[in-house]
Amino acid sequence: MSNSIAMRDMGPVRPLAEDVNPLEAQASFPGASTQAPNHMDNDSNRPSATELGGSQSEPPGDTRHNSHHEIHGDHDDDNDHEDRERRRRAAGPFKNPRVNTETSISEERGTGPLGVFDIFAFIANKMIGTGIYTAPASVFLLTGRKNLTLGLFGVGFFYSLISTFLYLDFAAAFPYTGGELVYISEMTAYSGIRESSPTQGQVDKTPSPPRWRKTKRIFGDGLLAYVAYSILFVAFFNSGTNGMQTGRLVLLWVNAGDVDENGVTPDVNRDLVRFLGIVVLSVICLLQYFSPSAGRRLNRGFAAIKILTLIALIGVAGNTARVRRQNNEGHSAEWQEENPVTSPLSFAKAILAVLFSFEGWENATFVAGEIPRHQHKVLQKGFIIAVVVVGVLYLAVVSAVLDALSWAQLNEQRTNVNYAPLLTGNGTAARRGWAIMAAISSLGSLNSIIYTFSRVKQAIGQADILPWSKVWKKDDSMDRARDVSVQETRNPTNPQHYIHKSPQGGLLIHWTMSVVVIAGSSATANTIESIGIPGYIQTYVHVFVLFTLALVSFRLPGRERALATLTQQPIKSILRPSELTNPFAKSIWYLLWLLYILMNLTIIVVNPVPPYSGSDGSNVSFPGWGFPAILFSVLAFAISYYLVIFCPLPREYPPNQPLDAPTPGDQIPARWTRNPLHAAGIRAKIEFDKDYNEALPRVFRFGRRWRVVYSIEGDRDGEEYDSSTTKLFLYWLFGGDRLKESPPRRFWEWLRERAHLR
Repeated sequence: MSNSIAMRDMGPVRPLAEDVNPLEAQASFPGASTQAPNHMDNDSNRPSATELGGSQSEPPGDTRHNSHHEIHGDHDDDNDHEDRERRRRAAGPFKNPRVNTETSISEERGTGPLGVFDIFAFIANKMIGTGIYTAPASVFLLTGRKNLTLGLFGVGFFYSLISTFLYLDFAAAFPYTGGELVYISEMTAYSGIRESSPTQGQVDKTPSPPRWRKTKRIFGDGLLAYVAYSILFVAFFNSGTNGMQTGRLVLLWVNAGDVDENGVTPDVNRDLVRFLGIVVLSVICLLQYFSPSAGRRLNRGFAAIKILTLIALIGVAGNTARVRRQNNEGHSAEWQEENPVTSPLSFAKAILAVLFSFEGWENATFVAGEIPRHQHKVLQKGFIIAVVVVGVLYLAVVSAVLDALSWAQLNEQRTNVNYAPLLTGNGTAARRGWAIMAAISSLGSLNSIIYTFSRVKQAIGQADILPWSKVWKKDDSMDRARDVSVQETRNPTNPQHYIHKSPQGGLLIHWTMSVVVIAGSSATANTIESIGIPGYIQTYVHVFVLFTLALVSFRLPGRERALATLTQQPIKSILRPSELTNPFAKSIWYLLWLLYILMNLTIIVVNPVPPYSGSDGSNVSFPGWGFPAILFSVLAFAISYYLVIFCPLPREYPPNQPLDAPTPGDQIPARWTRNPLHAAGIRAKIEFDKDYNEALPRVFRFGRRWRVVYSIEGDRDGEEYDSSTTKLFLYWLFGGDRLKESPPRRFWEWLRERAHLR
């Protein structure tokens, strides 16, 4: 239920050692870390809160308390009081809180490791997976018509292009790691300032009117959307389908010589597919765990191989189609023929298969924080080139394959929709060769997805809104530097130090959830369907996210102006829909925007309608009603989690500068104090910045304007710690790490004592 959230102390500041990882130094909710201060969640403009366990208002050694005694000359009493407080804390169940203030860094943040080709490769690798080696056949089996199949892929290309321009617009305003996590949070936020046009170079940041108070309370200034998306992302955005596809392709390569009388490879062992999927997933996660630069190098290499492979596939399919026409086996009438399908609504499943094939155009925005600062054109060029190149190649592949193969050929291959071997004689060598090429494609997708998704999950951990976030947010502290320039960037005070580090916590969470999904797919008997289910659910959830973002995208110009500082102006570009000034161009965009929303809504509504078809066109399928049931069940849990844990907390908007005077509405008091955090002996509040202060690492790296501040009941002078077993257990269960002895350790010691007595 609760969260692992970082707390900051108000005591004397201890400098951060160079060998201490800033993300590791930050404690998890709800216990204060005994590590050194954290530079990843710093702000020099105001004192910070305690790590779960440091006191915000009256921490140990609080100067306000000491000055009170000095004024009265009670130095001896003051020393006695401090001694009593030290003894009280030493006798309590918690370790002493550590100092953890937010400090700014230099405005110069370097160039970032990602260039145009890196962006191109991240998108191309995720888009070009195993889907293009199966989707043309499976979509044709679902629709029964070649022209409709090609048309659906055209719709997928159009959908990707509209999404590209929409996301480039968001990325120009919010160029931070996390992508959608930041977009959906800011687009549903109201940060207490008017979203009006600047006048004479000034940005109007007057207080919000009273009618917004209730809205700010419910939506938490974007925190509700942040929490909900975080839980959806952790639950559904994984590598389950890609891992299992790789395992399946390996088995197809091994069993290439084992075919039935029709030349069809029988259904492979589903359990072995899952085992191999977990093995491949583990290998790539471990590779990136110990070498983040290896992930970037593999990303570039796999992208080049995939593009060349698609070009080769187009050539082979085109040659096969030419031979068919010469033998009078193919004719143009095939494109209008209607073949029998399971259901007239099976096209809904076909749309999901198409969109899953195009999934990945958003991949680079997840790591926008690693793109050179203020170099939006790097993302823009790589993004557009990748989507256009892959989209054109996809349409060429589908057109050539459908022209080369007949319905009868594919209908015989329902248990194995890998159509590529049919283009080259379907012999043992052909089946093995194409299986290897598809497996390489799947590995490239796995590498790209793991690289980007793990960084988003680390960003979620850095926000400290979920249990055990100290584990999620962890960077590694290994020294791989071999030259002086890299060694200098390893210094935690250098804003580029994280470039050479791996998001080990994010990788661990990503691996865990992917394994859970792979294990859960065993409930479906059909191999093709069970492999595709995680990907289809992820695509369905993503469509819902896109639908939501499209609905609120009209707020982008106002939000961008409202959050800009006087030195930051919106990026001007003819490719940004929010910056269009020509009435005709704006009308065209509004029309495309409306079609985009209707497309997303259609996918959300139609897929649950029965009857249902499997990915191979058979009756063995995942029920369509399961998509919205799973989505809205998890969404309901996420909203409930927010309403119970965070909605009641007090929120503050501290002045950006020490001399800034607070304005009305800068504080929202606590709604109620009794919540699960209170049951664990934890106090919390939320602090919001009114704009983006890019001198703060949590801002320029993760795009987060807020932080949750925790302390432990008992840290304040005169308070007593509650040492009850229930409260200490809840504190540990929520992720607190300040306990001198954790409940499992105490239980283990108890067992040892019992065993010794016997």
